[in-house]
Amino acid sequence: MTGSLALTLLAALGAALVLGTLAHRLRMPPMVGYIAAGFLVGPFTPGPVADVEEVEGLAEIGVALLMFSIGLRFRLVELLDAGRLVTIGAPIQVATSMGLGTAAAALLGRSLVEALFLGAVISVCSSVVLVKVAGDTTLETTLHGRLALSWSIAQDLITVVLVVILSAIATDSEQPVLDALLATAGAAAYVVGVLVVGSRVLPAVLQRVAVLGTRELFVVAIAVVAIGTAALAGTVGVSVALGAFVAGMAISESDITASVLGEVGPLRELFSTIFFVSVGILLSPAAVWAALPTVALLLFLVIVGKAVPVAAIVRAGGHPWGAATRAAGLVAQSGEFSFVLATVGLGLGVLDRTLFSVAMGAVVLSIVLAAPVARGAALLGDLLDRRFPVRAYPADDDGPAAGLRRHVVVVGYGVVGRMVARVLERRNIPWVAVETDYRRAIGARERGLPVIFGDAGTSSVLDFARIDTASTLVIAIPDPVAARQAAAYAVTRNARLHLVARAHSLGDAVDLQRIGVHRVISAERQLGDELVRHTLMRYGVSEREIDTILRRRD
Repeated sequence: MTGSLALTLLAALGAALVLGTLAHRLRMPPMVGYIAAGFLVGPFTPGPVADVEEVEGLAEIGVALLMFSIGLRFRLVELLDAGRLVTIGAPIQVATSMGLGTAAAALLGRSLVEALFLGAVISVCSSVVLVKVAGDTTLETTLHGRLALSWSIAQDLITVVLVVILSAIATDSEQPVLDALLATAGAAAYVVGVLVVGSRVLPAVLQRVAVLGTRELFVVAIAVVAIGTAALAGTVGVSVALGAFVAGMAISESDITASVLGEVGPLRELFSTIFFVSVGILLSPAAVWAALPTVALLLFLVIVGKAVPVAAIVRAGGHPWGAATRAAGLVAQSGEFSFVLATVGLGLGVLDRTLFSVAMGAVVLSIVLAAPVARGAALLGDLLDRRFPVRAYPADDDGPAAGLRRHVVVVGYGVVGRMVARVLERRNIPWVAVETDYRRAIGARERGLPVIFGDAGTSSVLDFARIDTASTLVIAIPDPVAARQAAAYAVTRNARLHLVARAHSLGDAVDLQRIGVHRVISAERQLGDELVRHTLMRYGVSEREIDTILRRRD
């Protein structure tokens, strides 16, 4: 099956569909199935063989669209909001992990350039795998989820820089360091030029096309912008990945970002799938099996070599062990950017096909093990929190709940928790809050507010809040796991305690009610009630009848 682009696409996408579905059924990222599909239609297995050159050409488009869409979603302000912990910590972690990988590869007899590429491949994590393992809710509502997501954003930017530097080092030159600096300076100039000029020109062009009201022309214009800027970058000596990424950034602050993201999504998924298939085509199982000890070493460095530095840096930043280990467990994997780096090395001739297969074998295994590693890190975090509880106050400080009786314990001092606390304050009702964000808790404490730093899912923290003498527990955090843990412990410590909790979904609400929470406020239920109420009012249904309908519904 060579020489025909249509048959190549059919073989690649057909196998990707079947094996991607199987991977999804097994609760693994579909990219694992796509890589397996590439292996199936590759030259190392019997049966039909896809044209490797055609697949690699299509895969380059996939890389451009992937990086373009990441640039569209990239917000520098989000990275700055994460604070110095991530903006300084992530580069330190990448340098540490890359150093470990480089040293290990050098000890195995690899050249310095090969070792640097291998070190880079294992030093960065995958945003795709992160979302698959953690889920959007965890990434948005939990401390460790926000830390892991910020870390991933920082690594996205670092990876783009690594592509530039390593590509310069890989060229034959008597002054590789100088060439790397010049390449970095050239790439920086290209980035500035595209951002300055492109942020004015590219959105204007797309807006002109959008005004025509023809969707297909808009899609074509997006493809021209994404692939065209990537090709332009290649002609001036800048990587295709960087060119597409910067083009996305140039459009990211415009009014049409959402529309572009919506339209580029299907194109990106299609060609990104071909990219992962191309990785599988190049993956030699014989090479992986022959170098199994090396694959195991690289896998160890992917997981432990990233997890340990991340956990240490997050813990040094003042966060509890639970948040540190959970965040570390989420980023202890590799994925699409590792594939991009390895593919760049392969294209430059730095990595041969055997070494490429060895590196990709470790990366694929890290994706398969991502979910178990994250669960194990969470269990370890719980153990460390119990063994080494973090106090926000001196040991001789009895805390803001000292001597309180019939008070309200508010779990979570975010937007919702602060609203509850303000009302209690105005009514002179005693209260104390528990907050997992160290800076928020300490800042409130410095303003004289009764806020305790700690994870409410930890029994010692609730004891510090005097849950045994409290009258009411208000669970105002969106994290369903911590909410269940707090409620389960509270009902065992105080039989007279009245529990009120928020829930992200109806399923979470049912779980909390089973534990013993008296009143659960479900965001989905409340939203549904209001939608029903306003809809029925438009048809003349009275408020009393609407209330009856809402009470009787399932």
